[in-house]
Formats: sequence, C-alpha cells, structure tokens
Amino acid sequence: MTNSTNQNTTTLQNEGQALTTAFKKQTTAFKKSITEGFDFRLGTLIKQIKELENVSTLSNKIRKKYKIDAIDRRRTSEAEWLIDNSQTVADFVKKTKFSGTAIASLQNAMRKASKDADTSAKADKPKTDAKASKTVSKETDKVDDKSSKVSNIGQSDTKVENFGKFETKSLLTANDIALEMLVQADTNKVSHKELVTALIEQIKLLTTEEVA
Repeated sequence: MTNSTNQNTTTLQNEGQALTTAFKKQTTAFKKSITEGFDFRLGTLIKQIKELENVSTLSNKIRKKYKIDAIDRRRTSEAEWLIDNSQTVADFVKKTKFSGTAIASLQNAMRKASKDADTSAKADKPKTDAKASKTVSKETDKVDDKSSKVSNIGQSDTKVENFGKFETKSLLTANDIALEMLVQADTNKVSHKELVTALIEQIKLLTTEEVA
C-alpha cells in the first residue's frame, strides 16, 4: 500500500471517527442543513471508502476499519441516498425552503410534493381538454358562419313571402285561344288556311285516340 493510499485511509478513518462520535452523542454539531450536515458528510465518506476499497457495499470489516460500524445501516443507507440524489435534493431544498435535517423527513416531503404535482396535473387535464374542445367549437362555428355567408353570395336579400305559390288566372275563352293561335301563326309566317287545316287534323287525331 503506497503512502498516498495510507494517507487517504487515515483521513477517511479520522472522518469516520468524528462522525461516529457525533452520532453517539446525538449532537447538532454537523446539523447545519440537509445538504451540508451530518448525513451529507457521512454519505460523502461512504462514497470515498467504496472508491478507495473498490467495493459496491461496505462489509462489517470495512465499516470497522473506517470506524463507522457504530452507525446503524439505516442511517448510512439514507446518507448514501442523499449523495446519490444530491442535485435533486439541492433543487428541492432551494425551491421549497426545506429546513429539516432528517433524511426521512426530506424523503417524505419529496414524495408528498411529487404526489401533489401528479394530482394537480390530473386535475388540470380535464380543464385543458374542455378548453381545447371549446376552442374547436368556436372555430367550427366560425367556419360554419363563413360557409353560410359564402352560400348567400349572389342571392337576393328580399324576403320571398309566397315561394312555391302561383297566381291564379281566369280561364281563357275559345275566342281568346283562337286569337292567340292566329297571333302565333302570323308571328311564325303560317297562313290562316294552313292553321285551320292543321287544327282540323289535330282534332281528328285526338278524336280517333279517344275512340280507341
């Protein structure tokens, strides 16, 4: 083991002893805040020990070596969690002004905040959907209104009172019909004789069809 390693080991052992002493006495010497107090220092120490010893978990032998065996594993686990989530914790403490020094209290506060955020998000979703639906409805109304206006282009605004009704006229007499026929014959340059002949022929055809 090199001198450098020995020095590191000694430094960590001294820190472990200091933390153990504080833990046993239950003093507030390290309880400045959750991000720089006892648990922060303990978690940092555990990470450094693991790196130096090249292990993923601390055995009882290693815990005794660095003089932290008197600190219960729940506390060391919480301290290590604090370091693993240091950025998230720092952001939460800054945002909420959390002033506690117990990891368990911090974890409970973070879980509650997360739950409240989820509840708030779910509560806001129907409002958002309703707002979107209302917006779509308004846009649809606008389109329908525009379509209605377009469909009326070129149409008169005059109200038609008797649409579909026809003005009743008095029946034409035989003389009226004869006069109309003569006028049409003159207009189309048909002689009156030809007209009479054609009329007689038509009468004959109609009579024949009726008899048949």
